[in-house]
Amino acid sequence: MTRSAGEPLELTGHIFGRFFYIPLIALLGIAAWYGHTAVATLLGLTLSTIGISMAWSRLALRRVHCERTLSTKSLFPGEELTLTLRLVNAKALPLPWVEVNQVLPSRLTAQDGEPSSLEGVLQRTASLPWYSRITWHERVRAERRGFYVIPPLTVTSGDVLGLYPRQRSDAPEETVVVYPHIYPVHHLSLPRTDASGDLLGKVSLQEDPTRMRGIREYQPQDGLRRVHWKATAHHGELMVKICEPAAISRLNLVLVADGFGQLTDEDPFELAVSAIASAANYCVAHQMQVGLIGNARLTDGGGESRVPPGSGDRHLITMLEILARATTAVSRPFPVLARHLRSLATSGAGLVIVTGRLQDMHIGELAALARTGASLLVLEVRQGRDSAEFPFSRRVIEGPADLLKLEAD
Repeated sequence: MTRSAGEPLELTGHIFGRFFYIPLIALLGIAAWYGHTAVATLLGLTLSTIGISMAWSRLALRRVHCERTLSTKSLFPGEELTLTLRLVNAKALPLPWVEVNQVLPSRLTAQDGEPSSLEGVLQRTASLPWYSRITWHERVRAERRGFYVIPPLTVTSGDVLGLYPRQRSDAPEETVVVYPHIYPVHHLSLPRTDASGDLLGKVSLQEDPTRMRGIREYQPQDGLRRVHWKATAHHGELMVKICEPAAISRLNLVLVADGFGQLTDEDPFELAVSAIASAANYCVAHQMQVGLIGNARLTDGGGESRVPPGSGDRHLITMLEILARATTAVSRPFPVLARHLRSLATSGAGLVIVTGRLQDMHIGELAALARTGASLLVLEVRQGRDSAEFPFSRRVIEGPADLLKLEAD
C-alpha cells in the first residue's frame, strides 16, 4: 500500500512489533482459562500499555506543523543566516517528546555548538503541551562559496514510552547561494598588441572625467571628487557625476576551468572565481558593460558559465550566482572556447581570461588570440612567479593582494 505524501511513517526496530500483541492475547486467554490471575493481570496490563501506546503514536503527529524560514538565501563567505524552526501542536493531545532534525549541507555549519547539534545535523528536542508552540532560532555560518540545497526537515514523535515512534517530513526543499569573495580592485587596464605580439599600449578602463553622461545619487564608495556640486545644490542632496569609460565599454570575463586540477586545486580555483567576481564588481561600479563566459561546469549540471554583457547591480548579482555554482569540472574543451573568444575579440570587446597554471594548449590558443590585436589580459592563478615570456599579456595572481591592480606584470 502506497503511503500518501505528508503521512507519518511508522519507524521499525521497537521491541513490540505490529503482531506481537497476537500471541499476548492468546497467552492471556490461556492464563484466564486456567485461573492464573497474576499472569493474566500482567498480560492484561501489557496489552493495555501496547494499545494505548499505539493509539497515542497514531495521533502524535496529527495537527502538528513544523515550519522553517531563512533570513536570507544569498550571502558571502563568512556571513551568517538565521534559520528559524517553528513547531506547533494544534490539538488537545500533548506531545511528551518530539524531535526535529535538519540536515545541513557541508560548509554550512550551525554556530550554537549545543551537544544536540551533531556534525552535519541540526537536532532539537522538546515536549509540547496541548495547543502550544515552540520556536528555535539557529545561526548558520557559510564557510565557502557554493550552491547549497537544504533538504526537508524531519519531525519524529510518538507515545510517552517511545515504543512506536513515527516520523514525517516537513518544509519544502530550499537553496542557499554563497557568493564568491569580492576583493577591492583599484585599477584595471588591458594591453593591446599587434599581429607580431608587440605591445601597442594599455587601454584603461577608468572613467574619463571630461565626458560626463549624467548624474546619480551619492553612494558610500564614491569619492568627493565625483560630487556634482551644482546638481547637489539643485536637488538638496549629494549627487555625483556619471562619466563615460575612457576606452572600452564592453568587457568579457573568462573563467578557464581546465587550467585547474579537479582534486588538487580547490584553493587556487576559489581565488580564480574571486578574481572574476572582483573584476565584475569593478566594472559595474564604473558603469561598464561586463559579461561572463567560461567552460566551468555548474553544480546542478544545467547550462554553461555564460552571462551576456550588461550593467547594473542586478546584472552583477546574476554573475555572482553563476560563479557560486561553478566547479573545476569542464563543460567543453578550451580550444572550443577559444574559437568563441576570437569572435568576441573581433567585435571590439576586451577580454580578461582567468586560468590556472598555463599549459601548452592554452599558450598556443592565447597566442593566436593575441595576434588578432585583441585587448587581452591573462591572469594566471598559481604559486610562484617566473620570468618566462609569453606572446600575450600575462599577470600571475598568488593571493588577494594581487587583485588590487590588474594589469600586465
